[in-house]
Amino acid sequence: MPQAFCLTQRSVLIAMNSTQTIRVLVADDHRLVRHALTQLIESLDGLLVVAEAGSGHELVHAANTENPDVAIVDAAIYAHGDSSKSALLRGTSPDVAIIVLSNYVSNAFMHRTLQAGACCFLHKDAGITELNQAIHHAARGKLFTYPPLDDAAPPLEPPRPAEEVAAPSTHRALTHRQREVLRLVASGYRTKGIAEQLGVSVKTVETHRAEIMRRLGVSNMVGLVHEAIRLGMVSAPP
Repeated sequence: MPQAFCLTQRSVLIAMNSTQTIRVLVADDHRLVRHALTQLIESLDGLLVVAEAGSGHELVHAANTENPDVAIVDAAIYAHGDSSKSALLRGTSPDVAIIVLSNYVSNAFMHRTLQAGACCFLHKDAGITELNQAIHHAARGKLFTYPPLDDAAPPLEPPRPAEEVAAPSTHRALTHRQREVLRLVASGYRTKGIAEQLGVSVKTVETHRAEIMRRLGVSNMVGLVHEAIRLGMVSAPP
């Protein structure tokens, strides 16, 4: 089974706290389907639907304003236009994990969907058990497909934000203090909390963080979390 590349700082934190309520956005161009999905999701423990969307524009707007952990998106909305809504969401709301719902299913289609940035794929023949599994997997940055993806299919490459495509492949060594800051950032500490933990000023933490991003060739929090996992400073969700 190919590895999912949808780990974010938020998914790591959710994986560390199994009691945290998962915030869900439902996007489908049929109102009745949206309402039915919402009722179904809210009947499950630990899930809360924070918004519904009936178009790609509404999807991106709701993701920006309601801060969901997971977006369940109908394939018709996901694929509308010249670029996938997954790419738009990664640019404006990179922490939102995407589950694509579709009436059509094939191994190649599922691969293209996941390659575009979705974490999970569900055929609309799936049941409530598969829906629940997909939401929890997506929230924790893990791959899930129904039906199962063929193990013999070619491996996925990680979808990367455009600003990270040109990131340098070699990383300069971090100082001991910079590694401490990176570990705390990836563990979910805010700037003030890191300053208190290390006994330094907020300005010093901000300076360290900027230098860490420069040395690692990343430009956002998602990139920092990925690097912290790669360097073994925090664990990826199981």
